[in-house]
Amino acid sequence: MAAAGGVHDSIFNNFLSDTFDLSARARGWLELPRELPGFLVVLMTGILCALSLTRLAVVGALTMAGGLVGLALLGTRFLPMAGMMMVASAGMHLLQPAGASIVIGLSDETNRGWRMGLMGTMGTIGMAAGAGLIWLFLDRDNPAYRAGFLAAAGVAGAAAVLYGLMHLPHLHQERRSRLVVRRRYRLYYALELLFGTRKQIFLTFGPWVLVRVYELPATEVARLLMIASLIGIVFKPLAGLAIDRFGERTILVADGLALAVVCAGYGYAKEIAPDPQTARLIACGCFIVDDLLFAVGNARSIYVSRLTHSPQELTSTLAVGVSINHVVSMTIPIAAGAIWAFFGYQRLFLAAAVFAVCISATSTLVPGRKRSVALGAPTIAAGGREEAAGTD
Repeated sequence: MAAAGGVHDSIFNNFLSDTFDLSARARGWLELPRELPGFLVVLMTGILCALSLTRLAVVGALTMAGGLVGLALLGTRFLPMAGMMMVASAGMHLLQPAGASIVIGLSDETNRGWRMGLMGTMGTIGMAAGAGLIWLFLDRDNPAYRAGFLAAAGVAGAAAVLYGLMHLPHLHQERRSRLVVRRRYRLYYALELLFGTRKQIFLTFGPWVLVRVYELPATEVARLLMIASLIGIVFKPLAGLAIDRFGERTILVADGLALAVVCAGYGYAKEIAPDPQTARLIACGCFIVDDLLFAVGNARSIYVSRLTHSPQELTSTLAVGVSINHVVSMTIPIAAGAIWAFFGYQRLFLAAAVFAVCISATSTLVPGRKRSVALGAPTIAAGGREEAAGTD
């Protein structure tokens, strides 16, 4: 799946720019339909609650593959492109809670960060392979976007087959709840809400700076993704070990502060280095660091896993988290695109840097591990009563 994502992420922004010549404001509006399936993921996982975790992943991978095929065949017209983009997005977002739940369910309290880091490493290798294919074979002057989307669809289809071959009966001993919303997860929900804004800075406007301000072609964006992926092979397991060693609170606080520096670099590289080439290198470096920092986001999933009763409940809880962070993922790009249009991209990233500091401050509220409860242990709500399964 990461290889499919590496191909898609390398060409998608350039595809939009070359095919439709979108402004930054229009690009922001396009995030509304693209992120809508993420907001609806809690509904989708609820409808599919009878499926096991691995079967849910099969559906997600096949849905993403279908959307990528649609982008290849219908992507030259705006409305069909937007529709197929939503289908691919629906598959990708279904995989987010399922994949994390599978890995966490195959780990224990002492090595959860390490296991998530290993998953990140495998994903990084796949991302490097996908981006490397684009870097090596895509024609800079006449990029074959259709072939790229079809290749990504084929790889996603292969992933669906592999998910179908997985047999993990101990993760499927009970039916998943359609919806899990609990008071004890409220800090996790707040962190996911903040992460939705942080995510869009990287996914939408970080690459848009490189494409529109620094005029990087798709092959150069692919090379940056490949570099970040190769570094991530080492960085992501180390990030997992750091989570196990120092705890989620310390890592999340550090992530917010590092992100503030990255946002400042995106927005003010030209002021920091008047030489255009140096400024471009700074912006590219910020893109690489930004991509690596996503590995630290595993700390949120690990934190909430210590509060849940079972992998099934964890999947439903993570699905709620995905939906919550997409509340802002759908709306922030619209506001951010307007800020870019009226005040310039520098002001947008200045605001993002301030917001990153707010993320860091909120992360200080994450309790230390001695105050949390391991996966599978009984959880006592405030007031002393054990919360019942289902929806509070």
